[in-house]
Amino acid sequence: MENSANHLGQESASPDEHTLLVQQLFVKHQQPLLAYVLSIVPNLPDAQDIVQAVFLVVTRKAATWTSGSNFIAWACSIARYEAMHHLRSAKTRGATLDHDVLDLLHSEEVVDDRFTEQIDLLADCLQRLSPRASELILLRYHSGHMPEAIALSVQWSVNAVRVALTRARVALRECLERNQAMEAHRQ
Repeated sequence: MENSANHLGQESASPDEHTLLVQQLFVKHQQPLLAYVLSIVPNLPDAQDIVQAVFLVVTRKAATWTSGSNFIAWACSIARYEAMHHLRSAKTRGATLDHDVLDLLHSEEVVDDRFTEQIDLLADCLQRLSPRASELILLRYHSGHMPEAIALSVQWSVNAVRVALTRARVALRECLERNQAMEAHRQ
């Protein structure tokens, strides 16, 4: 996991350069941040809105992040605050975790190296899917479309979309299990 500045020297970095570095790190780690927010707010469109709000806060508070410290932990603490604010202000429907439970689940090392490795393995497995299967997975889980909407988009029956999504999920799970076994074997 990268916790420090890449090519910008922080000793001589101007405030604008430091803010740009923070924004670059945010973009680099946006998917793990989204996954973290989804663990609190399980609605993808809401989680994406929260991540956008986090970007604005991270940009505004860039000067408070110290180069070399754990960027993801810092950004996740901001994301947690924004997610909790969303839950309070939206008076969300349905069951959500109690604030005390969320406090217990939250730690400084929210997204560790293993989680980042899992995200990388998943991205690799997504690339190994057929283009159509990858498109269906992205429509369902990245864009948040339901099978009925996907069926209209790709001009398939709803049942065909559900079957294709099930096969794609099985292929992803098998790929992840193979990659994890290979990683464990290397260590």
